[in-house]
Amino acid sequence: MKTKIEWQDGVHFIANTESGNKISMDGPIESGGSNNGARPTELLISGMGGCTAFDVVSIAQYKGIKISEFEIDIDASRTETKPSLINKIHLQYRIKSDESNESELNKIVKLSVKKQCSCCIILSKAADITYSLEIY
Repeated sequence: MKTKIEWQDGVHFIANTESGNKISMDGPIESGGSNNGARPTELLISGMGGCTAFDVVSIAQYKGIKISEFEIDIDASRTETKPSLINKIHLQYRIKSDESNESELNKIVKLSVKKQCSCCIILSKAADITYSLEIY
């Protein structure tokens, strides 16, 4: 896996991914940016969210569990020290599915967070990761 980072101006960068996609990263105006892209730490937790979402939806589909809507709200906390490190991450899974699937979906979410999602596993080395599941 490879990515190339190209400087645009100020603290604005473009990531050119191996898959041929571009991701814009920038800082807030008070840090010399122009707010022309996501913050790198936003991308870090977004990547984790996408990784676990991929797991949960794929495993549910494999098991024949119908999901009609899916979202994850991610709340990450940072330390007050410099550098400001992400030390806590809470994943709130919201899945629209039949309530009879709740137990199985909870197992799938736990499997993803604890054993399957490489991003969750890597970030759990530095941050406390918790999760909750809402079926509606």
